[in-house]
Amino acid sequence: MKQTGRFFIIFGLLMILWNTFLIKPIKLFTVFLHELGHAFMAIATGSGITELKIYFNESGHVMSLPKSWWSAFLIANGGYLGSVLFAILILVLKNTRFRKYIIGVIAIIFLGFTFRYSGIASFTMIYSVIFAVFALVLYMIQNDTLNQWVIEIIGIGSVTYAIYDTLVDTVIMQLNYQFGLFRMGSMPVTDAVSLSRLTHIPAIVWGLIWVGISIFAVYSVFLKSKGKPSRKRY
Repeated sequence: MKQTGRFFIIFGLLMILWNTFLIKPIKLFTVFLHELGHAFMAIATGSGITELKIYFNESGHVMSLPKSWWSAFLIANGGYLGSVLFAILILVLKNTRFRKYIIGVIAIIFLGFTFRYSGIASFTMIYSVIFAVFALVLYMIQNDTLNQWVIEIIGIGSVTYAIYDTLVDTVIMQLNYQFGLFRMGSMPVTDAVSLSRLTHIPAIVWGLIWVGISIFAVYSVFLKSKGKPSRKRY
């Protein structure tokens, strides 16, 4: 099966099954990457981090201490944009000799941030340990095909998360909040809402920007690779 076709099959299945329990481990992984995006941006701007946590209900948060308006702006954007960038990085590295180390490096990063910012008695720690055990088992099996499928699934899952979650939790939720189409309780403080408060630009605009970037990422990773000759190793 050609790589582009395989990518689209994985992407389509993830979109269809996104709200099923079967996809929960992948969704938790993507939520962790989302929060890491906030955390890395906080570190890059010299802002402090006091807590990073994910939860079984697929939510999460990073508590940071932005040094300025600009750092707060970048940290708020770091979640969804980080998900897309991590996905591209994972899928690009998949075609290099580094691919057999991708899962292990991610496991080490998860454990490092969990020990530092989540605490031992937390669901974040439980998930990090489970993921680390999974990475160890995958490494011990030494099956290149299996490793490739796992990398593609989590990489494409990160893009799927950015598109689906932005559409549902930002664009559709904001439209519902504005027009009162359905009763869904109070509007949660999402990344888009935080950016709206910072910039006075409507949250739905930020959601549409993120969706556009995510779709462009799908185009760049999936479609632009179409037609390129695959490299064979002998």
